[in-house]
Amino acid sequence: MKAMMKSLASIVIATVSLAASSAHAQTAAVSIDKPFVHPKWSGVWQGDLGGIPAVTLTLADDAGAANGTIVFHLILKTNDHPYSASTEPHTLIEPHIDGDTMRFQVKRGNGSNEILNMSAELQEDGNMQFTCSNCSREGTKAELIRLQR
Repeated sequence: MKAMMKSLASIVIATVSLAASSAHAQTAAVSIDKPFVHPKWSGVWQGDLGGIPAVTLTLADDAGAANGTIVFHLILKTNDHPYSASTEPHTLIEPHIDGDTMRFQVKRGNGSNEILNMSAELQEDGNMQFTCSNCSREGTKAELIRLQR
């Protein structure tokens, strides 16, 4: 009877150890499959033109990978007073991070299928240097100030 109890206890211990090992392996697999996004890439950044918000970039890693939106504001001037005439929100397409630079694309708006290539380089102070290489003939650059983490 004692021998049978020892065998049963060994089987239970082996099963528990195997289950714990399997759970650890599954956790390790999940953390390997899920890319780590540094918290410095989560937040809200804004670029102004004449004191009026011109572009707002919002990033988060809720799904385990950096993603977000960018909103462009059309700034017009009337009697030397700038104002936001319209907004154009976009979802980031294929965002990816390489060091301190995030590259992504957006569709141009107004029903166009043209893809715009953009990047945001994170600066030491937490702000960003935003670039759109094909938004205009010369490209477009702007400093984005971090508003929120």
